Amino acid sequence: MYKSINDSVKDIDSVKKIVTGYLSAFNNKDYDGDIIIKGAYSKSINERQKDIFFLNQHEWRQPHGKFKTLMEDKKGLYFESNPLIDTSYSMDAFKLYEAGIVKEHSVGYNIVKQEYS
Repeated sequence: MYKSINDSVKDIDSVKKIVTGYLSAFNNKDYDGDIIIKGAYSKSINERQKDIFFLNQHEWRQPHGKFKTLMEDKKGLYFESNPLIDTSYSMDAFKLYEAGIVKEHSVGYNIVKQEYS
């Protein structure tokens, strides 16, 4: 499954090719009526952070690299990328970030626990 967050790009370093922002926001009802709460990502981050990749449109064949920082804060799942790998798709994506065309992110996940109201 995938969940998106609008206006999630915080900063773009055009020289180093680094992107920072939020991959997910807590306590917001999304288009499907789902709400992700603080703590939803902590186990995965603690156990698998070195195996979590920054992908181009969820495409495993197009990794931008890994995250320098990936953590939960009060707002949501905050990230800082390492410099994007110098591939055509990563540089195209970075140009879209710079132009303000790409301004949201999406996470892929598996549900471990859910509640219905």
